[in-house]
Amino acid sequence: MAVPDVPDTAPDADPDHTVDNRGRGCANGIVRVQRALEDLSPGSVLEIKSTDRRAKTEYPKLAAETPHDLLAVVEERRRVLRKQYTTYLEIHE
Repeated sequence: MAVPDVPDTAPDADPDHTVDNRGRGCANGIVRVQRALEDLSPGSVLEIKSTDRRAKTEYPKLAAETPHDLLAVVEERRRVLRKQYTTYLEIHE
């Protein structure tokens, strides 16, 4: 499955919940994300913070396989060799 073009600018909305997966692989962090998705009501915005570079592909795939909308994946440089990825999902039923 091809990953669509992903917006790289944070949405103009405050997140309703944040999952901090920094220092975890996407495979381990996805369970925490799925739990958060179950607890949020439609229209909520979920923010996912990650240091795993696969966040740029794995979270868009998650959004494509669920009814949730991918709002953005923002990449920031933290320290010389470290990047942080912040993904925003809008929750739908």
